[in-house]
Amino acid sequence: MKKQIFALVPVKGASERIKNKNIRAFAGSSLYEIKLSQLQKVKGFAGVIVSSENEQILDTAKKYGFLIHRRDQKYSTSTVPMSSVYSFIASEIPGEHIAWVNVTNPLADSDIYEKAVQEYERMEPKFDCLLSVSEVQEYLFYKDRPLNFRSNPWPKSQDLKGVLAMSFVINILKRQDMVKLGSCVGNNPFFYCLDRVISTDVDFQENFDFCEMVYRQRHGIK
Repeated sequence: MKKQIFALVPVKGASERIKNKNIRAFAGSSLYEIKLSQLQKVKGFAGVIVSSENEQILDTAKKYGFLIHRRDQKYSTSTVPMSSVYSFIASEIPGEHIAWVNVTNPLADSDIYEKAVQEYERMEPKFDCLLSVSEVQEYLFYKDRPLNFRSNPWPKSQDLKGVLAMSFVINILKRQDMVKLGSCVGNNPFFYCLDRVISTDVDFQENFDFCEMVYRQRHGIK
């Protein structure tokens, strides 16, 4: 039986590290509108819900034919823990399953989301969520000790494996699990591996500049 999956797109009007990063100019559009355009082409979602405290953002979502969740301003501030944000939003929207989709991964196109839905539909029952990740092939230390390599014999960087980083391109889980856990991560995740370029998240200005350059190149935008 096909699962009822709603894509949830959380979008704050303001941001701290990069001012108004979700709605500022990006490759002739914005991160927000690019993501809405990508999601419009995805088959498999029961619906797309945009959650925001910003009326302009919600109005744009309606123009795309998407559902909206008018978020309490309190849950768009940095003083409220993300666990509370996850639980609050999930408790206020419909659907059996939620695909948490950020707008800050502009290099992840429609096919990435469609494949994720397909993977979630057919994943084994032992898994309770799908997490988009990328493999980290760097020499990592934790508590002063090598985490993913041995100092002797010294490994080549291409042989460094086993460490995964969440990309937040898409995370899918049961809505009630998100409410209960206050998280977009379950207890036994299925890892949906993407390459590091697609996984790039716009968190700092250098990420913004890099993604805009690649996006322009890939879409022939001068």
